[in-house]
Amino acid sequence: MLNSNTSVLDRRVTITDDHQTFPYEAGWALEATWFVQTEGDHPALSLRPQTSPDGLAWVDIGPAVELGVDTMISRIPATHFGGWLRLVVEGATATSPATVLTHLVLKG
Repeated sequence: MLNSNTSVLDRRVTITDDHQTFPYEAGWALEATWFVQTEGDHPALSLRPQTSPDGLAWVDIGPAVELGVDTMISRIPATHFGGWLRLVVEGATATSPATVLTHLVLKG
């Protein structure tokens, strides 16, 4: 029987600079999917999933996913990752902030 876990990493967080979710231990999972939702107007955002063997040193998992100004939700899947996961969100500034809601869904 497969296990599944959904965690809220950011709940309506307003970001004004580059942002990283807290590291999440996911070594038991076979696949991960981030869902990033925005509220209101926002700049184009670049979403980069990252993995780590120890939660300290990070490496990108594949290419960045772009969330355009007209897009309110994006899905970023990942497989074949290390024990820890996080998501880097880039593109928000003090003059062009973004309010985000980030979920991480793990299955294994």
